[in-house]
Amino acid sequence: MKKLIAALAVLACGAGYAADLAPPELTIGKAAPTQGALLLQHGAGNVFAAEQAGRRNALAGAQSGLQNRASVEQFGSDNRASVQQEGQDNEAAIRQHGIGNRAEIDQIGNLNTARIDQFGQQGTARITQYGSGKTATLIQH
Repeated sequence: MKKLIAALAVLACGAGYAADLAPPELTIGKAAPTQGALLLQHGAGNVFAAEQAGRRNALAGAQSGLQNRASVEQFGSDNRASVQQEGQDNEAAIRQHGIGNRAEIDQIGNLNTARIDQFGQQGTARITQYGSGKTATLIQH
């Protein structure tokens, strides 16, 4: 299966980056033309990686701050994922396989870690983290 790496215009606000911080990084792999993605990044060193296969999957993401990392993997069809990160050194991961799953991770603070795994159909999951040093894992099969 060929992987299409799409270069998406990344909105990076701010005039410059500190010498030791990398600019935002975005990678999207889409195996079918019916996938959708909207991603915004503001700050330095943020990384967002996504891979979608199947039909009619969509994701939205926003990162603001420093050194935030997010990944989304969706296979199947009609899955929706959303990741919002504000702060520093947050980590978020969403994996969905199947049909009609919905997942959302919101992190506001620093050093938070969240993971959602869903396999099957019609799963709904949401993790919201405020503050610092929080860890959450949600797994549905």
